[in-house]
Parts: sequence; C-alpha cells; structure tokens
Amino acid sequence: MKYTQSMNDLRRQRRKLMMHGREEKLRTESIDVAMAHHKKRHRNPCEFLNTYIIRLQTSGYCEALIDNEYVVIEPGDLLMFRPGDKYELILKNNSIDYYVICNGTWIDQWWDNFTPPQKSTIPLDDDLLKLWKQLAKETLRRNGTIDELTDYLMRVFCLTLQRLHETACIGKTLSPSYIAYQIKKFIDQHATEALTLERIAKHAGISVSRAVNLFKINFGQSIMSYAIEVRLAVACERIRFSAMSLDYVAKSSGFNSYTYFHRQFRMHFGLSPRQYREEQQKRSNLSIEQ
Repeated sequence: MKYTQSMNDLRRQRRKLMMHGREEKLRTESIDVAMAHHKKRHRNPCEFLNTYIIRLQTSGYCEALIDNEYVVIEPGDLLMFRPGDKYELILKNNSIDYYVICNGTWIDQWWDNFTPPQKSTIPLDDDLLKLWKQLAKETLRRNGTIDELTDYLMRVFCLTLQRLHETACIGKTLSPSYIAYQIKKFIDQHATEALTLERIAKHAGISVSRAVNLFKINFGQSIMSYAIEVRLAVACERIRFSAMSLDYVAKSSGFNSYTYFHRQFRMHFGLSPRQYREEQQKRSNLSIEQ
C-alpha cells in the first residue's frame, strides 16, 4: 500500500511540474515493445510495478493476477497495469502475446483520462498489431532511447487502443469486425469439438449466412477452413509432444475420419502425419546428439 501511494505521489509531482511550466512538453517513453512466444510453462514472479504494462493475448492462454485472483487470459484479452499495481503472470505452453512497457508524462495524462480496467477484451485488430510491430521496430532501432517519431507512434498506438476498447464496450451495437473476431475466438477455443456453422452462428447471435459473410470479409477464408487449420495445428503439437497413436491424434483434434485428417494434413504440410512424426523424431535425436 505504501509503495502504491509513493508511485501516485510521483505521478502527482510530474503533473505539477507540467502545470508550472518546468517541463517543456508531454513525453512518452517506450522502454520495451515486442511480441513474445512462450513455448514452455513459466511463472513471472509477483511484483509491484514502477512502469505501465500493456499486454494483449493473441494466441494460447495464460493466467494473470487480477484483483488478487488468478484469471484465465484468452486471445483478445487486454491487460493494462499502471505503476504501483501488483503484477503476476503464469504463462502456458505456446502462449503468444504483444506487450508494451512504458512511462512518461503523456502516458500519465492519457491513462488518467482513460482509466482502463486491468482486464478487458478487444478485437485482434490488424491495424493495431501493425502499429505494435512498427513501434517495436523503432524502439529496437533507437536502442531504448526516445525520439520524436517513437514518441508520436506511442501516442497513436495508445489512442488506437483506447478507441478499440471503447468500441468493444459499447454493448450490443458491436461492429461487424468485432463480431468476426468473436467468431474466430470461439473457433480457437472449440475447434477440437463437434463444430457446426449453426453452433458458431448461435454463439455470435447472428444468422449462419451473416456469420459466413462476416468471417470471409474479415479473414479472407471460410469459417470451416480456419477451423481445419486450428485442428491441424493442435494435431501437430500432439504428434510432436505425445506418444498418442495417429488415429487418436486425429480424433482428439476434431477429425471424425482419419482418411480426411490424412488428406488435409498432407495438403497443408506436404507430408503424411506418419512422415511428420518421423521427421520430428529425427530432429529431436539430432539435437540430443549435439
């Protein structure tokens, strides 16, 4: 509690400096910006922050400490923490996220006006992710130092994030792209189950034809072709990291027919499931020998 109070005191002092004209202008400082792929389970130790952290889950799952409870974080979930907040993550296998660690007087003011919750859900917007990647590239190029370009990129990024958050929170007046991303998220979570277009459309609260059209417009492919891609990705993981029979891999990944699974696997990867397993075993044995 004392730590949180001291961080708030520091923020108030910075605002006073701005009001008295001792600071030339509002600034942002992107300390670290990147995309992180966590291939193994890992626990970030609990800490009280002295920076802002913005984190968007894009694939896989993790757990985060929110209001002293561990909450499952899924694709599309946005985490936003400020200096003084308690922060802890439990990362799962193949969890992918984008993150920004930042500070600055402009960030202080923007955050106070925005007052975001620690956890919310937004669409996985391509424009936002492009901004994220560009900001990461500039931050890396500047080796952590701030210049006018990265300063304004950071501002554009924050305002874009705020707009997406506010759009997602409007309620029932959801944008078509947001509905499409919700469909995608549902497929990510349930691809290994018996999925039908009717079940997917019912979850989104729209007709089958509208669900099909929205998904095609936003992602350039059909709902079921995307579901097959997710199932194949799951199957690859199970072939690589388990001793399951290939027939069981197919069934547990959502394929009712091994023949169909075999055909789709070869079509996507140029190898049969058995050849893929043998190739992975060879690579594993080679890395052990080295």
